[in-house]
Amino acid sequence: MKKNFFTLLAALMCLPMMAIKVHTIGDSTMAEYDENTTDKRGWCMYLGSFFDPQFVTVNNRGKSGADTRGFYNGAAYWASVKSQMSAGDYLIIQFAHNDEGTVTYGMDNLEYAQYCSDNSLPAPTDARGTNPQTTYRDYLRLFIDEARALGVTPILAAPICRAYFQNGDIRRNGRHDLGDKFSKIENGVLYENQSLPADDHSMDYVEAMKIVAQEKNVPFIDLMQATRELYLSYGETQCLNLLFCQGDKTHTNTMGANLIARQAAQMMKQAGILADHINIPTSISANPTALDFGEVYSGVQQNKELLITGFGLAPAEGSVTISCDGDLSLSADKTNYSQSVSVSYQGNTLFQKVYVRVSYTGQGAQSNTITISSGDMQLTVPVTANVISLAGGSAVSALWPIADKTTVDNANVQGPIAATFTMRHMMAADTKSDFTQGDETGITLVRLHNADDGGAKTAWPANEIDENATRYIDFAITAPGTMEVRVTKISLDITSHSTGFMCYHINTGFGDDFTDVQTIAEKVNMTNLEIDHLELTPTLTIPAGETLHLRVLPWHNLGEQKSGKYICIRNVQIEGLAFDPDEEPHEGIDTVTGNPSPVTHKIIRHGQLIIIRGEKQYNAQGQQL
Repeated sequence: MKKNFFTLLAALMCLPMMAIKVHTIGDSTMAEYDENTTDKRGWCMYLGSFFDPQFVTVNNRGKSGADTRGFYNGAAYWASVKSQMSAGDYLIIQFAHNDEGTVTYGMDNLEYAQYCSDNSLPAPTDARGTNPQTTYRDYLRLFIDEARALGVTPILAAPICRAYFQNGDIRRNGRHDLGDKFSKIENGVLYENQSLPADDHSMDYVEAMKIVAQEKNVPFIDLMQATRELYLSYGETQCLNLLFCQGDKTHTNTMGANLIARQAAQMMKQAGILADHINIPTSISANPTALDFGEVYSGVQQNKELLITGFGLAPAEGSVTISCDGDLSLSADKTNYSQSVSVSYQGNTLFQKVYVRVSYTGQGAQSNTITISSGDMQLTVPVTANVISLAGGSAVSALWPIADKTTVDNANVQGPIAATFTMRHMMAADTKSDFTQGDETGITLVRLHNADDGGAKTAWPANEIDENATRYIDFAITAPGTMEVRVTKISLDITSHSTGFMCYHINTGFGDDFTDVQTIAEKVNMTNLEIDHLELTPTLTIPAGETLHLRVLPWHNLGEQKSGKYICIRNVQIEGLAFDPDEEPHEGIDTVTGNPSPVTHKIIRHGQLIIIRGEKQYNAQGQQL
């Protein structure tokens, strides 16, 4: 067995890599999202469909809430991306949304933090914010220089517009120019609500990026101007209804993200960047071209999306039939599922999202097919999955009732796991009993509020549009040293108090560095006092001795600072099954801890945790590599 293992490992190391990888770094407008939890889509989720997959793949590392400084310094972000780069690769850099800041617009957050310290003011709880004249440019230069040092070609992509319509155009701050309202510190004095003439671009992040591109001789893709023209072509009502998430003027849905990715690919092709490997289809095509569910648990339902598009179609009107086989089912409305759906198009253009559901009952490798037909045209999309049995495991669970503010960290634990609770920049204020859930009224919940470093209540910052990675409520379970845990369900009750503008992400991640982050649930502008019960079924495997974190990251989506606004959570439960892996041990492999496990092996390759069991390799989420 040991000989076979090292033969496999040597073969894996010698396998030819894809000729080129395009790495993308930036914020939530380009990030990955789970189709099971949200209608939000980052445009880089679709960029890969416009490249020839035989020659180019996309490694999308966009991060919700990231500014340039946070991404550069975050242990799980820039350092990890660099470890995945090879000479000949490309790097697309898009930042600005969060660099603009939330407390003081256009200021470097560290400068503002020093001002607060000097004047005995509470330290800002939001670490985001750079100045377009100084630190924003500095971090762009760092990304460029460090990528080039690895033989990677950097590309600067201007941030996509916010859909801030005004008088038939996109408002100045929607174009990432804060000239109408910004803050500055001069000679120790804070000046707020400053403004500049329209032709003064001193507070314009896109202009700052252009200057760095010229200075460093880096290709510049002006997605700001491209998306400005795209949004205006639809008009405000249609743009917001068709291209954006409901109630959101920053984050795109499937259609918006796909159209922006298409524009980015067209602009790269026109600029001669990977032009020979970019294909802008005009006939009917599917995105992605293949659906891989990865590892799924037997009997646990999972969902993905298939986007079917066509431009310049003939005839101008027609219909398309989408069918599937095996354990798959399809829906065009996310409600009615069957093995065949028919959709129509007109105006020579097709844009249809199809929901794909699987619930396998067997185990092992699965292979199915989705077929798209229209007239004489037929297109197939392969669907694959590796089904993991849940038979034979020992039940484990951790339940945090959060019934009283003095016992929020108490957990009821079943099985051989450890459970912990932490909060950062949050505090438990008090309890209220005016919540409702269905027909039940008078429910008591603990109210949680934004807090400073010392745990004292402080106002929620203004104009936060996304999660703040330094503010969270964290629930964690650690697998025993000789067993892995397969998480089968995550559930909780969640609501807001005294506000209809509270928002949240619920993310999972592994270890102290919070790696392999997934957003498994989110909501914008919660309904005050009405409790939502969430039951989530992500496929998550916790390797032996490792820790899974479940983080609730709240923010208050209002244009002014506010205190006395709360998020409330109760009955947070992580359930799963613990298993004893039965593969033989393999000697001679360095593990994360330095001590070979008796049943599995863990190595770090390209900055990522790899679990080796027998002759199979898995990432930290249990997906086979």
